[in-house]
Amino acid sequence: MIKLENMTRIFGRKKEIGQGIRNVSFTINDGDIVAFVGDNGAGKTTTIKAIFGEVRLTGGTIYIDGKELHKNNRLQKLSFFPDSNNIPLDMTIDEYVRYLCAANGISHEEYKINSIDIYSMLELEPHINKQMKELSAGLKKRAIMATVLIRRPKYILLDEPTANLDVESKIEFIDILKELNNFGVTILITSHIIEELQEIANHLVLIANGKIVYDEAFNNKTEKMIDIYRKYSNPKIINLKPLKDVYERGTTNGKLR
Repeated sequence: MIKLENMTRIFGRKKEIGQGIRNVSFTINDGDIVAFVGDNGAGKTTTIKAIFGEVRLTGGTIYIDGKELHKNNRLQKLSFFPDSNNIPLDMTIDEYVRYLCAANGISHEEYKINSIDIYSMLELEPHINKQMKELSAGLKKRAIMATVLIRRPKYILLDEPTANLDVESKIEFIDILKELNNFGVTILITSHIIEELQEIANHLVLIANGKIVYDEAFNNKTEKMIDIYRKYSNPKIINLKPLKDVYERGTTNGKLR
C-alpha cells in the first residue's frame, strides 16, 4: 500500500499565484487500478514526480507499507512509465533495457532470461537494435513497457501511457495492464481519455487546481467516470448560443442552405 499524506509543493514566488499541489492525500491500495484524473496543470505529473523523488516536497510524507518510501531503497518496488519524450533517443531498445536493469540492480543473467520472454510478448525482437529515435510512437511505448516489465515491480505508475497510439495499440496496452493486475500488480494511471480508464479502474481520484476533490472506490459497471468528473471537477461551461446564432443565419425555413 502506498499512502500519500498532505503532499505539498508550490511553484512560483507567491503561494497564492503559484502552481503545484496542496495537501494532496490519498491511498493506493494493493491490487487496485487507480485512475488519477485531472486537467492539464491540475497536478497529476507533479504528484507522480514527487512520489519518485524528482520533485522535492515542501510538506507531507509518502509511505509504502507503513514506512517512509524514500528511505532504505524502497523505491525499487515501484516503476514509472514515463512520457516518450523523456527517454534517451540515441540508445537502442536493448541498450536502454540493459541500462535500466543495471541501474536497478538486476543481474545480467536475469536480464538475459527475462528479456527473451518480454521482447517476444511485445513483438520487439526485430527492433531491439534500433535507436529510440527510429521507432514509431507505438514501438517506443512497447520499448518503455519492456523496461518496466523486466524489473517486475509491485507498483506501476503510468502518466498518459496511450498518448499518440492507434486504436489497436491502445487495446493491446490496456490488455497488458489488465493481465498485470491479475498477477497482483498495483497500478496508478493518468489519461485524458476517460473511456480507457472507465474500462479498467476500480478506484478514482480526481485532482483540480492542485487539490484532491474526489477519492473513492469506483464501480466501472454501475458508475460513469465522466459524470463524476463533471460533478466534482467544475469543468468550464461553454456558452453555445453564438454557435446557434451562426447556424441560424445560414438557414432558410429552419434548413441549412
